Amino acid sequence: MKTTHILFGEHRLIEQVLNCLERMVDRCTSQQRLEGAPAQDAIIFFRGFTERCHRAKVESKLIPTMQAMGISPERCLSCSMYQRREEGLLHVDAMESAIESASNGDPIALQKFTEHAQAYIELLLEYIAQQEDCLFPMIAQVLPKSEKARLKVALDTTCGDGEAQCACETYVDLANRLADHFDVPKWTIADTSSDG
Repeated sequence: MKTTHILFGEHRLIEQVLNCLERMVDRCTSQQRLEGAPAQDAIIFFRGFTERCHRAKVESKLIPTMQAMGISPERCLSCSMYQRREEGLLHVDAMESAIESASNGDPIALQKFTEHAQAYIELLLEYIAQQEDCLFPMIAQVLPKSEKARLKVALDTTCGDGEAQCACETYVDLANRLADHFDVPKWTIADTSSDG
């Protein structure tokens, strides 16, 4: 069973909502109006699932485990993980602040929302690719088997903030409602890989 399978699955769910955001931007551009409720749902997902559940899990479980074993995650993440997080949060804040006016067709707010949405999509897809192309294979190659097993349990049973239970299922439901609304394929968080 792959050590980081839960993170791969979470990446697919995040990509699902990013695809919804992309469709939202397309509609926003063609209709000159933002659909406010789905936009707010996407913001809730990005703040709750992407930041509190997923990214915090990477930062509180994955990175410390690697560092404790003398493995430098910065080799993959270009020493800019925290800077990217701040940049991502700025994009989310900007999108959220534009929702009400963009929903009323304000052209400046529409432009603000679409520009920050596109930048956020690009940022997250690049970060996901870095993790999957470099960081996760490094874990598979270098981390001892016993440490992989401990890490897998930690990633599978806790949220990033260390709580045993969180609202992850609520965010999955939210992501799936957005997928239905924007006719985007749904992903499921499932173990689909052999060990690595």
